[in-house]
Amino acid sequence: EAFLVLYLSRYLDLLYLYTGLLETIIKIAHLVVSLAVVVLMRFSPKVAESYDEELDTVPRLAILLPPFLLAVFFNKVVLIMEIFHQYSYYLEAIVMIPQFVLLYRREKYETWMLMYTIMAGAESSVRNIPMLMSWKVILEDNPYGLYSAAAQLLVIVTGTTLLLLQKMNAQKNAALNEGGEKPAFDQVWEAEKFHFEDEEKGKAAGATGTASQRK
Repeated sequence: EAFLVLYLSRYLDLLYLYTGLLETIIKIAHLVVSLAVVVLMRFSPKVAESYDEELDTVPRLAILLPPFLLAVFFNKVVLIMEIFHQYSYYLEAIVMIPQFVLLYRREKYETWMLMYTIMAGAESSVRNIPMLMSWKVILEDNPYGLYSAAAQLLVIVTGTTLLLLQKMNAQKNAALNEGGEKPAFDQVWEAEKFHFEDEEKGKAAGATGTASQRK
């Protein structure tokens, strides 16, 4: 849902500006995919079963509202369209936090979920590489965009590192558990091998009584 809000606010220029066929296709593809994911999560029972609502503890308002306030007060051009455009960049900086928190709290999940999260973060970070590489020029022209790109990179690197460390630690623990000695449940035990405490006490008492009679 946050990704859908992000792309809707960023690609409002589709309503009045044509920037080329390829770019238009890419924008529409982002919108369609984001909308399809939301629809599947809401109305597909199989997909909804994979969603752990109890572990998704990051409030949506905490993700959506702060970037909007930043866009209103920290924006070089105070126009409605520009505010929404800048809002999308502020939102993109933190939009992956709920996914990172969800997987980290879940602990056990399929590898493809981790790969999807990494790829989603990488896809948005790659677009900011040119901006970060020419940071001196961008700092004068669009400092707020540079700050949001740097914050986004920090969030993605931190979240990905934590998930990878957690995954490696889980695999290490699983390997240690598998390497330990396992009980052989199919092994047949002979009754003579078992010595019960009551029987041992009985034998000891019998032996003591026999010794007393001899005396």
